[in-house]
Amino acid sequence: MASSKEKPATPPVISHMSFTSFLNSLRDAGTVPTRIDKTLMPKASGSQQSGTMAALRYLGLIDDTGKPKEHFKPLVLADDDARKPTLQQIFQDAYAFLFEDPEFDLRHASAGQMTEKFRSLGISGSTLTKTIAFFLAAAKEYGIPVSPHIKPPPPPKGNGPQKRATKTTEETKVEPEGSKAAPPEDDDQDVERFEIPLPGKRSAKITVPNGLDGDDWVMLQTMLAAYIKRWKGFAPEKREE
Repeated sequence: MASSKEKPATPPVISHMSFTSFLNSLRDAGTVPTRIDKTLMPKASGSQQSGTMAALRYLGLIDDTGKPKEHFKPLVLADDDARKPTLQQIFQDAYAFLFEDPEFDLRHASAGQMTEKFRSLGISGSTLTKTIAFFLAAAKEYGIPVSPHIKPPPPPKGNGPQKRATKTTEETKVEPEGSKAAPPEDDDQDVERFEIPLPGKRSAKITVPNGLDGDDWVMLQTMLAAYIKRWKGFAPEKREE
């Protein structure tokens, strides 16, 4: 008999890109450790580390202690094309509730039917959006046929008019000073938000994915500068030597 403390595993809530990036980081290192743990993700946020570990367990790639299953090492070290058939089968096994229900046809289902399937696992709110988005991205990558009508449900906008009104008031007081970050707009744990104070103007709000490394920041800086130059026609002033 199962322990009352045990809870059914929840499908992954991280982005599929983050999941793939972790597999690629192990492949780039050329070896798979005998235990998978958070120390292998030093640049990721705490929530992203936990989300990746949970995803690996849900997909049956590691056990509860972090020990890789037999098929994990060859999967990690394989090239992208060789991975796809294996991952397709892994996802079909892990998401059996979508493939083994005779009353549900993933190829022809509506968005509402898909949402009901995930809700039946006790998932709601922003978690519901993230879990469906992860599966859809994986299905597209691994060639799993999915109905074109299925889209992730929009994340919840808030808990009511009163809370939103209070939040707006707080942001109005904080932004002109530019000294404090505004409250987060939602509970998305896969992003980081910060503000850049501009003298005499409202602060510029920046949102970026969690887990960016040094190269990512360099690329972001380059692309942002090019975008501003192209969109606004601004070019940095040349300094006189």
